[in-house]
Amino acid sequence: MKRIFELTTSDIENLNKNKLKDIISKSEGRTVMSETIISYTPYIREVSNLELAASFGADMITLNTFNFEKPFIFGIDGGANLLSSIDNLANKIGEQIRDNLTNKDYIKNIKKLVGRMIGVNLEPVPEGSTYERGYRLNIENLNKVKEYGFDYIVITGNPNTGVTEKTICDGIKLAKEVLGDSTLIIAGKMHGAGSGNIYDEKSIKSFIDCGADVILIPAPGTVPGYDLDLAKKIITLVHDNNALAMTTIGTSQEGSSKSIIEQIALNSKMAGADIQHIGDCGTFGIALPENIMALSVTIRGIRHTYRRMAQSILR
Repeated sequence: MKRIFELTTSDIENLNKNKLKDIISKSEGRTVMSETIISYTPYIREVSNLELAASFGADMITLNTFNFEKPFIFGIDGGANLLSSIDNLANKIGEQIRDNLTNKDYIKNIKKLVGRMIGVNLEPVPEGSTYERGYRLNIENLNKVKEYGFDYIVITGNPNTGVTEKTICDGIKLAKEVLGDSTLIIAGKMHGAGSGNIYDEKSIKSFIDCGADVILIPAPGTVPGYDLDLAKKIITLVHDNNALAMTTIGTSQEGSSKSIIEQIALNSKMAGADIQHIGDCGTFGIALPENIMALSVTIRGIRHTYRRMAQSILR
C-alpha cells in the first residue's frame, strides 16, 4: 500500500473513506492538509490556490466558503483578472456557475487537475440561522458532496455561526446517513468559533460516537492553554476509540514565521496527530505557501516533501 505522499492522480480516483482512512493511518503522522478560501481571488495571478497548495506539498486540500448553490472557484473557473469590466466579470461568473451546477464531473475534473484529494467545509448551523444555505450542512448539500465526488467533508464552525457541540453531532449523524462509506467525515473545532468548549473530552467522545472518522482539534500553541500534554491526552482518547486525529492551525498563525510553523508541526507530531492541517488566512485565502512546505518538511523531511511537490505534475 502506498503512503499518502506517494499517491498520484490515478491512485486517488477511486478511493473510498475506509481505504483513505487506512492510508492516512499507515502514513505515520505525515499527512498534510491545506485549507483554502475559494471565494477569494488567488494569491498568485493565473494560478489557483488549490494548485499552489499542491505544488508546495499538500496531500489534502479543503475548500472553505464553497457555495453548493453557487459553485465557483476563483482561479479555477476564472475571475482572476479583475482588470476587466465589473459587468463583464459578473456575467462570466454567472455563466460558469450555471455550468458548474449541472456538471457532475466538476470536482472530479479539479481533482485530476490538482492531483490531490479534495474536501469541503460544511457548517452545521442551528435552525433559524441566516447563514447562506450553500455553505450549510444539510441533506441537499450532502447529496451534492456525493454527486461531485468530494473525498471528505470537514464539519466545523467558522466564527459567530452559532455552531455548537450538539449541531456538530447532529451534522455527523446526518452526513453518515447520507454519505455512507463514500466520504471521510472529519469533525470538531479548531478554535472557539464564538461559542462552545474545545477542551472537553466528553465532547470529543461524543463526536466519535456520532460517527466521525477523524476528530480535529487545535494544534498545540494555537489557542490559549492548548499545549502538547493536552493535545496528546485528547489524541490518545481519539485513537483508543478507533478514530484518527487531526491537529489544526486555524488562528491565522498560518501567516506566522517559518520557525513557528516548525514548532507547531513538531509538537503536533509528538502529540500523535495523523493529519496536520494548515489554515487559509495566511494571505489571500491560503497559508503562506512556504509555510505549507515548512510544515511538510518538519513532519516528513525534504525527500518526501520534494516528491510530493513534484507529483503536482504527475498523473
